[in-house]
Amino acid sequence: MQTNIRKYRNLASLTQDDLAKKVGVRRETIVFLEQGKYNPSLRLAHDVARSLHATIDDLFIFEDDTQEPERRIVLVD
Repeated sequence: MQTNIRKYRNLASLTQDDLAKKVGVRRETIVFLEQGKYNPSLRLAHDVARSLHATIDDLFIFEDDTQEPERRIVLVD
């Protein structure tokens, strides 16, 4: 997973420690998030996005996001 957290954090003029305090985690968690080494809970992803005035989609780039979405057929009775 890749992230744009560092980019948005810098745009907001926040340090890793500042962002960590805003979302209630340790600075190391922000380091791991920025490096793509930690998959956050939905709640944490939401809190980080909100703190950076961004969307979750702005911040997190998943490997399969570069491919066209799979078509699904839904049958309804």
